[in-house]
Amino acid sequence: MAVQDYSTDPNQNTTISGINIGEGMPPANVNNAMRQMMADIRVFYNGIPVTDIFATKDAAVFEGTQPKYTGRGAMLHHNDPNNTSARVFILAEGSPNPTSPANGDIVFFYTP
Repeated sequence: MAVQDYSTDPNQNTTISGINIGEGMPPANVNNAMRQMMADIRVFYNGIPVTDIFATKDAAVFEGTQPKYTGRGAMLHHNDPNNTSARVFILAEGSPNPTSPANGDIVFFYTP
Protein backbone atom coordinates (compact mmCIF):
# COMPACT_ATOMS: atom_id res chain seq x y z
CA MET A 1 0.00 0.00 0.00
CA ALA A 2 1.45 3.37 -0.94
CA VAL A 3 1.75 6.19 1.59
CA GLN A 4 -0.34 8.30 -0.78
CA ASP A 5 -3.22 5.86 -0.17
CA TYR A 6 -3.23 6.60 3.56
CA SER A 7 -6.09 8.84 4.64
CA THR A 8 -5.57 12.12 6.50
CA ASP A 9 -8.62 11.06 8.57
CA PRO A 10 -7.30 8.58 11.16
CA ASN A 11 -10.72 6.89 11.41
CA GLN A 12 -10.47 5.87 7.74
CA ASN A 13 -7.18 4.00 8.25
CA THR A 14 -8.55 0.64 9.38
CA THR A 15 -6.41 -1.59 7.16
CA ILE A 16 -2.90 -1.43 5.78
CA SER A 17 -2.18 -3.66 2.79
CA GLY A 18 -5.06 -5.93 3.83
CA ILE A 19 -3.95 -6.15 7.48
CA ASN A 20 -6.84 -5.34 9.83
CA ILE A 21 -5.86 -2.58 12.25
CA GLY A 22 -9.40 -1.82 13.42
CA GLU A 23 -10.69 -2.17 16.98
CA GLY A 24 -10.51 -5.77 18.22
CA MET A 25 -7.80 -6.85 15.76
CA PRO A 26 -5.65 -9.87 16.59
CA PRO A 27 -2.53 -8.90 18.58
CA ALA A 28 -0.21 -10.21 15.83
CA ASN A 29 -1.61 -7.60 13.46
CA VAL A 30 0.10 -4.85 15.47
CA ASN A 31 3.55 -6.19 14.54
CA ASN A 32 2.54 -6.98 10.96
CA ALA A 33 0.96 -3.55 10.43
CA MET A 34 4.00 -1.73 11.84
CA ARG A 35 6.34 -3.71 9.61
CA GLN A 36 4.15 -2.96 6.59
CA MET A 37 4.01 0.74 7.46
CA MET A 38 7.80 0.84 7.78
CA ALA A 39 8.13 -0.79 4.34
CA ASP A 40 5.63 1.70 2.84
CA ILE A 41 7.50 4.65 4.31
CA ARG A 42 10.81 3.32 2.97
CA VAL A 43 9.35 3.06 -0.54
CA PHE A 44 8.13 6.65 -0.18
CA TYR A 45 11.57 7.76 1.07
CA ASN A 46 13.32 6.05 -1.84
CA GLY A 47 11.22 8.18 -4.24
CA ILE A 48 12.35 11.51 -2.75
CA PRO A 49 15.01 13.16 -4.93
CA VAL A 50 18.46 13.64 -3.43
CA THR A 51 18.79 17.40 -3.06
CA ASP A 52 22.57 17.68 -2.92
CA ILE A 53 22.78 17.09 -6.70
CA PHE A 54 21.06 20.41 -7.48
CA ALA A 55 22.88 23.67 -8.04
CA THR A 56 22.64 26.23 -5.28
CA LYS A 57 20.47 29.29 -5.81
CA ASP A 58 23.43 31.68 -5.55
CA ALA A 59 25.81 31.79 -8.51
CA ALA A 60 24.51 28.49 -9.88
CA VAL A 61 25.81 27.17 -13.16
CA PHE A 62 23.88 24.38 -14.82
CA GLU A 63 26.17 22.05 -16.70
CA GLY A 64 25.58 18.78 -18.44
CA THR A 65 22.31 16.92 -18.14
CA GLN A 66 20.11 18.08 -15.30
CA PRO A 67 17.79 15.63 -13.54
CA LYS A 68 14.16 15.95 -14.58
CA TYR A 69 11.40 15.53 -12.03
CA THR A 70 7.67 15.77 -12.50
CA GLY A 71 4.77 15.93 -10.09
CA ARG A 72 5.00 17.20 -6.53
CA GLY A 73 8.24 18.95 -5.77
CA ALA A 74 9.18 19.43 -9.41
CA MET A 75 11.65 22.25 -9.97
CA LEU A 76 11.82 24.93 -12.63
CA HIS A 77 15.01 26.32 -14.09
CA HIS A 78 15.97 28.16 -17.26
CA ASN A 79 18.34 26.69 -19.79
CA ASP A 80 19.04 30.03 -21.47
CA PRO A 81 21.89 32.25 -20.23
CA ASN A 82 20.00 35.30 -21.58
CA ASN A 83 17.37 34.89 -18.87
CA THR A 84 18.54 37.28 -16.18
CA SER A 85 15.81 36.46 -13.69
CA ALA A 86 13.91 33.45 -12.46
CA ARG A 87 11.16 35.09 -10.45
CA VAL A 88 7.84 33.25 -10.44
CA PHE A 89 4.62 35.23 -10.09
CA ILE A 90 1.34 33.51 -9.18
CA LEU A 91 -1.56 35.88 -9.78
CA ALA A 92 -5.32 35.63 -9.80
CA GLU A 93 -6.90 35.65 -13.25
CA GLY A 94 -7.58 39.19 -14.37
CA SER A 95 -4.68 40.65 -12.41
CA PRO A 96 -2.39 43.01 -14.28
CA ASN A 97 0.97 41.72 -15.45
CA PRO A 98 3.86 42.41 -13.08
CA THR A 99 5.52 45.77 -13.70
CA SER A 100 8.88 45.62 -15.42
CA PRO A 101 9.25 41.84 -15.58
CA ALA A 102 12.81 40.78 -16.26
CA ASN A 103 13.80 38.40 -19.04
CA GLY A 104 13.17 34.93 -17.65
CA ASP A 105 10.35 35.78 -15.23
CA ILE A 106 7.46 33.31 -15.22
CA VAL A 107 3.85 34.38 -14.60
CA PHE A 108 1.08 31.91 -13.71
CA PHE A 109 -2.53 33.07 -13.64
CA TYR A 110 -5.07 31.01 -11.73
CA THR A 111 -8.85 31.15 -11.39
CA PRO A 112 -9.79 31.71 -7.73
